[in-house]
This record gives sequence, C-alpha cells and structure tokens, in this order.
Amino acid sequence: MSIFLQAKAEGCSRQNKHQGRGFLGLLFIFSIGYLFTLESSINLYLFRQFNGIAPYFPDWSLTLLTDLGNGVTLGLITLCFVIKRPELIIRVLIASVLSLIIVPTLKQYFDAPRPAALLEVINIVGETRLNNSFPSGHTATAFLFAGTLFFAYQCRNIKTLAIGFAAIVGLSRIIVGAHWPLDIIMGAFVGLFCAYFAAYFPYTKLSKFHNAIMVSFLWLVLLVCELEKSFDKQLIWQVMALRWGLLATAASLIWYQYDIKDLVSQRVKNKFMAVNKT
Repeated sequence: MSIFLQAKAEGCSRQNKHQGRGFLGLLFIFSIGYLFTLESSINLYLFRQFNGIAPYFPDWSLTLLTDLGNGVTLGLITLCFVIKRPELIIRVLIASVLSLIIVPTLKQYFDAPRPAALLEVINIVGETRLNNSFPSGHTATAFLFAGTLFFAYQCRNIKTLAIGFAAIVGLSRIIVGAHWPLDIIMGAFVGLFCAYFAAYFPYTKLSKFHNAIMVSFLWLVLLVCELEKSFDKQLIWQVMALRWGLLATAASLIWYQYDIKDLVSQRVKNKFMAVNKT
C-alpha cells in the first residue's frame, strides 16, 4: 500500500513538474513578445498587420469572436465547465476576483490611449473607445479561463486548445481595433497569473446540494449582468443569441446535473422529518 501511495505521489510530482515547465514555456514566449512590443515601431507594425485583416471578414463574425472574451459570455462558458467539474468552483472564483482587481487597477493607473485615439487610419469593429487600453480585459479573461483548464487537465490537447482559444480572442481585440499588441500580451500575463495563483488552492469537495446552490447563484449573477447589458443598443443579435443560448445551456446543465427537482424535494423532506423529530 505504501509503495502504491509513493508511486502515486511520484506520478503527481512528475505531472506538476510537466505543468510547471509548460507554464514557464508560455511565460517565456510572452516575455519575448512583451520585450519586442515595448518598441513602439514594432507595436505599431504588428497592430497594422492584424488590424488590416478586419475588412476581409464580416463585422458580425469579428464581433462574435471578440465577444468570447467578454466577462458574461466567457463566464457562462466557464460555468458550463464548472458544472461538470464542481471542484474547480473555488479556484475559478479566486482567479476571477483577482482579475477583477488587477485589470481595472492597471487600466486606471496607466490610462493608456487606445489605437483609435492616436491613429487616423484604422479599422474599427464595434464600439469606439479611446482610453484605458492597457491591459486588455478580454484577453485577461480568456487566458484566465485557459489557465484554469491548463492546470486542471492533464490532457495536452485540452491545454493546447485552451491556450489557442485564448490567443485567438486576444488577437481579435487587435483586429477589431480595440487594443495594441502590447495590451494583449499583458492581458495574457494577468490572466495566466490569476489562474496560476488560484491553482495553489486545493480542489473543493462540497455536497451535491451546496454545489447546486453555488452554481445556481453564479448563474443568477451572470443573468443579472446580461439583463443589464441587454439594453445596450450596440449589441448585435448574434451576440445576444450566443449569450442567451449559453444561459439556457448552463441552466439545463444545472437542472439535469444536480436533479434540482429531486434535490429540493429531498431537502424539504429532510427538514420536515427533522422538525417532526423535535
């Protein structure tokens, strides 16, 4: 038995080392990119190259793609994963709260101008914003999600797909004219850092009832946020359809995953029996 436990511990240690090397590799790549984009001419050149892609795609497709980094949209996608992996709830909450503190703080501190504020010739898709460019919040959210999956799964394909997804979301922010490449790289740093910090917290094992309560509460929070944003006239119907489709999907997963009807009935029955005993 002790030999088995030792072998298991050694296996976990090797997995953690492998993940650590992969994470350090990502940081190294982004560090190189960050150093290059500190040079304003390179930053501008890369922006021109990616932003020049915009006319080749319909505006709605780019808007839909970049919205995958929106807090509500990606929050719902993350919630769908968390419903299947409830032990990740605390990690996701910690990483999200940390990101919500770091990103606005950096944006307000640097108050960097966006491309639309400095360039006369630019392709803009969606809302035109002029300040608080550094770092990219959408990219931070995307890499927070990707980082969470990176540390939660051992499958290399899942890790690659998650990082690739986040990278595409980040690049879309340049294509739609919302951010500089430097903003994207720092956003990736922030998202990965938040996921890395949260990964130090152990998996949380709660009862089925308490897991159902937590995911239902998170779903309600995202619903309220979406109801508030639904009155934004700049949102196109494709984005609205995506968000409400994700809301419906998450609600269905919660209902069937936790058998809400039976769970509530059993809870009420237990309370009733407890009252009768007293």
